Amino acid sequence: MKDNTAVEEKFKIYNELTEYYRVSDQYPAAEKYVQEQLKLARNEHNYTEEVKALVQDGIIKLNQSQYDKVPQLIDEANASAQKTNDKTASLYAAYLNIYYNNILGESENTMKLIQKTLPEVEKLSSEVLLNAKLNYLLYGIHSEWNDAKNATIYAQKAVELAQKSGNKNMLSSAYSAMAVCYYFPYEKTGDLKDLKLVTAMCKKAVALYHQFPGQVSAHAHAMALLNLANYNLSSPVITPEIRKEIQENTAEILSLTQHTTLNQGIQAGALGILSNLAARDGNDTLSEQYLLKAEQILLTQQPVYYHVMINVVSDLAKLYEKRKNYQKAYEYQAKVTEYNSLLYNEGQAETAKRLEAQFQSQKKESELKTLTEKTASLKKEKFLYIGLGIIGVIGAFFMFRSYHYKLRYSIAQEKKLNTEKHEAEMLVKLQEEEQARLKAEQKLLTLQQQKLQSEVLASQLHIEHKNEVLYQLQTQLSDTDININQVVKEQNRVDNDFEKIRFTIQELHPDFFKNINEKAKQKLTPLDLKYCAYIYLGMDTKQIANLLNVEPKSVRMTKYRLKKKFGLDESMALDTFFQGVFSV
Repeated sequence: MKDNTAVEEKFKIYNELTEYYRVSDQYPAAEKYVQEQLKLARNEHNYTEEVKALVQDGIIKLNQSQYDKVPQLIDEANASAQKTNDKTASLYAAYLNIYYNNILGESENTMKLIQKTLPEVEKLSSEVLLNAKLNYLLYGIHSEWNDAKNATIYAQKAVELAQKSGNKNMLSSAYSAMAVCYYFPYEKTGDLKDLKLVTAMCKKAVALYHQFPGQVSAHAHAMALLNLANYNLSSPVITPEIRKEIQENTAEILSLTQHTTLNQGIQAGALGILSNLAARDGNDTLSEQYLLKAEQILLTQQPVYYHVMINVVSDLAKLYEKRKNYQKAYEYQAKVTEYNSLLYNEGQAETAKRLEAQFQSQKKESELKTLTEKTASLKKEKFLYIGLGIIGVIGAFFMFRSYHYKLRYSIAQEKKLNTEKHEAEMLVKLQEEEQARLKAEQKLLTLQQQKLQSEVLASQLHIEHKNEVLYQLQTQLSDTDININQVVKEQNRVDNDFEKIRFTIQELHPDFFKNINEKAKQKLTPLDLKYCAYIYLGMDTKQIANLLNVEPKSVRMTKYRLKKKFGLDESMALDTFFQGVFSV
């Protein structure tokens, strides 16, 4: 009894340590405890704990974009789950498949899988944490769809379940999710009462670290502090109390992260906030020092975290322009272009990996479905033959003496006819299955071709814009009579010459702009058309903001304005609407 208790305690410790280091992005340490747990589970023939270890291993690999290694872990988890009667094992195996589909961007499939699994999880009072994680995934999907109502419902459920589970890292994430949900109405109203709800929820997440020492990772606490500081910074008026809170939060972030790894993005974010405060005070020298330090920190991580780096070098370019240091402004504007290009290339490579993983997953599902159908068919045929054999034996028993020779002849003929009929049916079925397989592959190839076509179009838009900016800079800087200040300002403006881009798009999709102009209830500007093209290409809010050098908030407002121009409900996604327009 003591031995069993000691083993169970070890499993509990391994699970907690793996979860702690994984949410802190300390993947080598997390992987170490996963392997220890896996080894112990196999020695003890504990298939439930083996499944849990495989699930953690799969999530760690997915968080590091190692998509090709996860399908094998899913198969191993399902195989181990089938060796035990413990329902928990199969639910954790299902969770890894759900997480895998969510990471690949298969939102609709993820929703279906969660809806199938969640009712079973809710029946198990011991799996409150798994229940919380599934609701948190549902929040993330609805938040990505800008469905504020449902996102809030699932975030609230995640908070309640995380509180019951006692897992403070999960609770911290759930509080942060609620803050995002409260920020949706604030973006529309600008009412400080709504912003206070946001910051109040962030403060709950921050307080957990000190209320429950050792139960919240430094990484999770630093993220909560950074979120709170950013929300405070968005306040229309920075009061002395708010300023003090921001400064205290950023100081704590820098203190927490100086002894940990893979936190360069958080450190740079904190320095960026301090730079913003210094700029508001008119202290450009201090603002510059914070930004340069943020740049140096980001360069210590490989690969560089381009999203934050672009914001840092862009702010430096603006700062040097303001101080009339045009040489520095030009250098950092060139870095903005360089990092945007690297980010785009990184995104393309990541997209290619996800598409390949999606293709392999769909192919595997198709093969599994075909094999299942064949197995069921063979099983039916086996029972049919058994039945026919029994009937034949009974008939032969009663009629053997009087119809011996005639019966033998009849049975032989019947078997021959049945065999020929079966062979004909099997041939027809195989032909139908082959046609269905070819049709499915053709459909999948068509989908990949459409995605690749959109990626080519996105690349052409980006390269054309970058080349135009660089050409203008080269031409204008060579002219000594040109106002340098004007040149730098022109670099930061969005390229208004969208007609050239319009012609390029119309060569590939001649009816696209015509159709969206016809669907619009109000006249669309050239900038509106550019946003429509980027949204149609599948770019998210951050990608559009980086490409146009604007704030994500500006992009979201533009999306909201476009929905009004097209007369769409808030629940209708613009990319889905444009795909429908193009397919008409």
